[in-house]
Amino acid sequence: RDVDQDVLCLCYTETHDYLVAGLTDGTVKLFKVSSDVDVLTLRDTEIMQKPSPTTAIKHRPVQKSHPIKRTVTATYANGCVKCWHYPSSQCLYTIREKRQTLGLAYHSHLPKFVTTGDDAKIYLYDEETKTQERVFHASESVEVMDGHKSRVFCACFNPKSAHELISGGWDNTIQFWDTRQPYALRRISGVHMCGDGLDITKNGKEILSCAWQRQNPIQLWDYGSGKLLVSLEPDGHSSLLYCGKYVTSMFLACGGMDVNIFRVVDLRSHATLGMIRNLNGGVYSMDIGPVNPKHAKKTKTATVVPQIAFCAGRRIFEIDAQP
Repeated sequence: RDVDQDVLCLCYTETHDYLVAGLTDGTVKLFKVSSDVDVLTLRDTEIMQKPSPTTAIKHRPVQKSHPIKRTVTATYANGCVKCWHYPSSQCLYTIREKRQTLGLAYHSHLPKFVTTGDDAKIYLYDEETKTQERVFHASESVEVMDGHKSRVFCACFNPKSAHELISGGWDNTIQFWDTRQPYALRRISGVHMCGDGLDITKNGKEILSCAWQRQNPIQLWDYGSGKLLVSLEPDGHSSLLYCGKYVTSMFLACGGMDVNIFRVVDLRSHATLGMIRNLNGGVYSMDIGPVNPKHAKKTKTATVVPQIAFCAGRRIFEIDAQP
């Protein structure tokens, strides 16, 4: 589907009935899944008077203990963090950070989220009280690098921990944090992140990094030790990567620019399962959707690839890639 301006970030809603797209002027549009029609526009007076690019958009992970609230949270380059109730097109609350806010990540099972930005810091919020609980940052020590030194573009909570998360950015490090401490505990070096390119397996044991670099852009790391497990070269096409996620335990997906490419990679063979090249823009964002009903009856559910959405330039794509 085509949009009237560049799409910078996107996500599915909790029930996978809409795709939510954040645009360059701060407008957030909702599209009915499997339709070209944009049915809702989210934009308040603040965004209309002072347009600012949408930098990330997410919803709280669906849990049995967490009722579906039909909300999405967006971050903006002007420092705003806005939670939208999309059926009513109402902004429920706004947090105003004094920085460029660049990324957003939700805790996997607690009502908390973090934002990242251009001040090298990570802010932790309680979603229910809408208060900032902690700021993660480097100490003043010149002997240890216990935090970021430049822009932070992404963060990811460990799904098996109540307190642990990782982050990445321009300073070529992945930092490991504990929400009870302000400084990073350890780091991985040599990974240049420019988008939402970090993910952790559901068992909490492996990290995926999809980096904006020519050498070894796709790497898997051991979470516990921080040691490199493997650098993947799934095909002969080089790309500077912005985004990447585990799709299932057997597949990952990633996208980037120069070459503008989106691909799904088989983690067993380390080969590309499917790829779209020479898109009209870089792939800045992607999200994992529902399993297509026609594939849902397969006996080996781990081999079924859910639908995936991604954006490139002014277009939003939904793909169904099956082995």
